[in-house]
Amino acid sequence: MRFRGWRSRTVTTLAGPVTLWRPYWHCAACGTGVAPADARWALPADGASLAVQTLAALVGTVQPFRQAAEMLQRLTGVMVSARSIETWTEQLGQGYTPPALAPTAPGPTADVLVLQADAVMTCFHDGWHEEKVAMAWRIVDGKAQPARYVTGEGTWEAFTPSLAALARRAGQRRARQLVCVADGAPAIWRLFTCCYPDAFQLVDWYHVQEHLALVAAALGEAGAAWHAVQREALRTQGPVPTLWALRGLGRTGATRAVREAAQACFRYLWRHRHRLDYPTALRRGYPIGSGRIESGCKQLVQQRAKLAGMRWSHPHLQTVLAARCAFFNGDWDLACAQYAKAA
Repeated sequence: MRFRGWRSRTVTTLAGPVTLWRPYWHCAACGTGVAPADARWALPADGASLAVQTLAALVGTVQPFRQAAEMLQRLTGVMVSARSIETWTEQLGQGYTPPALAPTAPGPTADVLVLQADAVMTCFHDGWHEEKVAMAWRIVDGKAQPARYVTGEGTWEAFTPSLAALARRAGQRRARQLVCVADGAPAIWRLFTCCYPDAFQLVDWYHVQEHLALVAAALGEAGAAWHAVQREALRTQGPVPTLWALRGLGRTGATRAVREAAQACFRYLWRHRHRLDYPTALRRGYPIGSGRIESGCKQLVQQRAKLAGMRWSHPHLQTVLAARCAFFNGDWDLACAQYAKAA
């Protein structure tokens, strides 16, 4: 190796561009050169400091990459390309690993652990596909704790390990009661029943009301009063009175439309009859609606992945959503540390 003088290197930092001069050495045998100070000073390979990269990745998890570049410049004065923000965001998301529990670790305590799951249709280059979303939160001393999220694509069966890991990190082993709440999608309930057969299961209250509202609409003017009676009966007595009422309408309804609506609603409620114990859920303080997971789907996926004209490749979206999970799970510092270690 022969010393060939001093070479400059400019690094973009949050304080602006910084130019460093470091000694440069060249190997005549292999024809390559090296600046040993780059490794000693931990200079980034792509010209921006780790602080700039992680801050840009944070903005890129929130905004489309082009708008993220403009926002970063207006907030900090740092100019980086949308392509660089895309690269850093995806690299950070790809490297994010949620805090892992040791195999024998029991995890946090909880009076109640609530699990919810749903899916969002997202546009990819090869068409529309479901993006699965699951969330878990603890109830401790009657107070709901912040939720943790996980996303994934593919089948619900393939999503099982992600759901199980999420539940473990959230305190599934030490929870006194596990509660699963979802809409009526059979695939979600197969997943919950397979993983947690002893959990207290509830079909989302508002989805049930939508099915009853169809019967009420068929009844005409008497429908509103009938719906109010069934709603109160479900809330205070459980599904039996409503099932009997629907069975009667299905047999002796005044019109064919009433009979068909009542029969369809009866089949839906009968299929989920063991998931309609709202009186017990309300008495124990369990949530009876899936509004939180629907809100989580909107916040986590739709607000970033379903903006006008967006179309994704599968691996790119998964890394961006992983970065968003790191942010909404409160793991951003952990994700940045993992990113810095990989860099």
